[in-house]
Amino acid sequence: MKKINIIISSLCILALASCKIGGLEMQKDFQYVSGNELHGEINKTASQYLQDRGKTPIIPNDTVFKYMQLGLEYAGIDLAEYTKPGRTYIFLSNNSIRVLPTTTVTVNGKPVVTTTSNIPTAGFWFDFPIMDKNPDGTQKFAADGVTPVTHPAKAWSDYSVATVRNYFLYLIGQADVGFNNANYVNTSLASLLPAGAVAGKESKMGYLVVNSTPMLNASGARVLVYNYTTGGNGFDLEGKFNIKFGSGDFTPLVINDNTNVATGGLIATNGQIHVCATTVYPSRY
Repeated sequence: MKKINIIISSLCILALASCKIGGLEMQKDFQYVSGNELHGEINKTASQYLQDRGKTPIIPNDTVFKYMQLGLEYAGIDLAEYTKPGRTYIFLSNNSIRVLPTTTVTVNGKPVVTTTSNIPTAGFWFDFPIMDKNPDGTQKFAADGVTPVTHPAKAWSDYSVATVRNYFLYLIGQADVGFNNANYVNTSLASLLPAGAVAGKESKMGYLVVNSTPMLNASGARVLVYNYTTGGNGFDLEGKFNIKFGSGDFTPLVINDNTNVATGGLIATNGQIHVCATTVYPSRY
């Protein structure tokens, strides 16, 4: 019954053209068809959907995947990868990558939201900041000698090409998994990321400790551990990601026991798309 509730609550929403989930605006051109409530077809490939809402959107200002597209270009990943069938595609909204601070001002009697800085306060560029270096190239630490000094990234180019490429390869699953076949226990899905890949040490990701078994706290939440002495893998040891339903009714899909899917179950002509609006950590454990 819970799975049915989730399917109905999550996919019927796709019929509402102006709806937003987790701050992510749904596609405005979706046409509701009676009797089609349990389907979220977008009638295009994942590649086309990405481009239609990327740098040059078909609807003005609907650039929700702009920074994902920029990352793929920097990494040199051919968008043909997003046309191949039978896959699960984890999409990143702009907020999943970088959230900039804003303030609201009144202009002509109307509230207008303006950006106050180009330094992210949330998202991938904030959660995996760039490591500051001393003049001799060694890692810079705070006065306690333990805490590394870092700064949020401002562009994909702050990371190595290899790190960004591996990250996006990790977000493409080699099987089609979504609301129709997910479970309340994790399904481990092989991605395009090769086993044994390691993140570069230019960012905090390169110090993320990755295990082969879950690291959970007393309440069952995932624990993130960083080793600033010897470093970490950053990426899943086997190149896999976990996907499952959340623990209660009307809860979304969850990636790696850490990131809730903002908009799930978009049925492309070549697989399923699940959009995340917060950082996706590239390892299961």
